[in-house]
Amino acid sequence: MFDDDYACGLNQENVDVLIYPANWSIAVRDENRKPRVFLHARVNQKGNAEINWARGDHDIIYEEDFLARYVNAAQSAYSVPWRGVGELMWWKDYELLVSNAIVRRSPVATALLYAHAASLKELAFVLAQHVNLVGVMALSFTYQDGEITSADFMPTLPDDQLQEMIQERRKRKAATLREAVDRMANFDPEDPE
Repeated sequence: MFDDDYACGLNQENVDVLIYPANWSIAVRDENRKPRVFLHARVNQKGNAEINWARGDHDIIYEEDFLARYVNAAQSAYSVPWRGVGELMWWKDYELLVSNAIVRRSPVATALLYAHAASLKELAFVLAQHVNLVGVMALSFTYQDGEITSADFMPTLPDDQLQEMIQERRKRKAATLREAVDRMANFDPEDPE
């Protein structure tokens, strides 16, 4: 998928796991459709950038489109050694890189930022061929006098559509919790079923 010389922190194994149909729910496979995925991106507390499909600030995930054990592992920060299986790309010292591009006007830092933005676009392109990519957080640049003044992760969707997706996710999550509570309330330990 990517040039092996500089893959911009891509975790190809995790991408392969996401697009592997055996990890999709039976309903998705029976309906002969692709699972829905929102590609999250954020800067963590250490200043590293994380690109993930199962964890993010917007909390948009379609759990019903994947096997439960895969979703649980993807939501964990450490489901596999060092990283979570849901993390598709990771950029170390992203905040420092942005600072070097903006404050120091480093051409190397600027070139690396553009490479990261391009690799994120390429990841989204590849994912869209295998899953129903419902939204993406892209790297957006702001300029003044031809120089970068900011590099932020921004959703590619209009804000009203993004808010609608977030609200829909909350409703689905609340309904799932209500169903679980109902099952627990109606649980009869004497019932052999």
